Amino acid sequence: MTIRNNERLWYAPMATRPRVEWPGGKLLAFWHAPNVEHYDWIAPGGGSPQGRIAFPDAQHYMHRDSGNRVGLWRMLRIVDEFEMPSTVSLSLSLLEEQPEVRDAMFERGWEIMSHGISNLRPIYDMPYDEEDAFYALSQRLSETYYGGRRIKGMLGPKISGTDNTVDLMAAHGMQYFADFIHDEQPRPLRTVGDAPIVSMPYSFMLNDVPMVHVRSLSASDFIALAKAQIDRSLADSERDGQGRVVCLATHPFLAGQPWFAGALRELFAHVRADERIWATTAGAISDHYLAHHYDAQVDFARTLADEHAALLTEVGA
Repeated sequence: MTIRNNERLWYAPMATRPRVEWPGGKLLAFWHAPNVEHYDWIAPGGGSPQGRIAFPDAQHYMHRDSGNRVGLWRMLRIVDEFEMPSTVSLSLSLLEEQPEVRDAMFERGWEIMSHGISNLRPIYDMPYDEEDAFYALSQRLSETYYGGRRIKGMLGPKISGTDNTVDLMAAHGMQYFADFIHDEQPRPLRTVGDAPIVSMPYSFMLNDVPMVHVRSLSASDFIALAKAQIDRSLADSERDGQGRVVCLATHPFLAGQPWFAGALRELFAHVRADERIWATTAGAISDHYLAHHYDAQVDFARTLADEHAALLTEVGA
């Protein structure tokens, strides 16, 4: 049995679903997702990086490599200043290839979120057995090179996956998937055998690549956008009692640039100044949700789905 990804997403409107509350009465869970990535010089299977003509693509390869050489270390100073928890969206090959990067993350207690082996090796159309082996390799790399820790979640490389992805992730002990950017709270995902796994709100909008690199927002405009998202989410949670999630996605080759650093510091100061915000990791959010809210949300979504099905039967649809 295979569940298509569009069938995994129970519909349950925020206005009527059971309330989600965060630890300590916090209104907003904020998680920082630095994307620390590896790009192949020549990608397996061909293809073209960033829509350019062919490999090797020195321009984009070197731009991204600057993040791991320089930008990450500038970002780390800001992260350290504000003691900002981070969930690194990591190209797992870096655990072996760049031990200095690995050790810097490990020393700070960063959580690893798999972002594939390389960001030029997407997993859509991957055969079942090959994808199954990919998750086994992902866990083995983390356990071997990251203090025995297992990976709790994934953002697919280049935001990619198959209809088997969620079930295979759950089978390998993962509990959240960040590709489905469809809600402001974690949401239960249908799985074969009802294995518990949730979608985790990531962001395409509070993300420096699409907004700054592609749409040419200034760093200050991008941070203003992020602050507006945080402030409105807090106001909405004050009003309806629903705890929300805001993710900030950064890339060291952008957010680690000198012209961006001051804006990033401004945003972290904004987060730390508000006691209603739970600055945390994606793993901690999913842990809390699975322990305290998952069952009630599944029951509500199933009941609503049954009601919708009965209504469609009644009207002869």
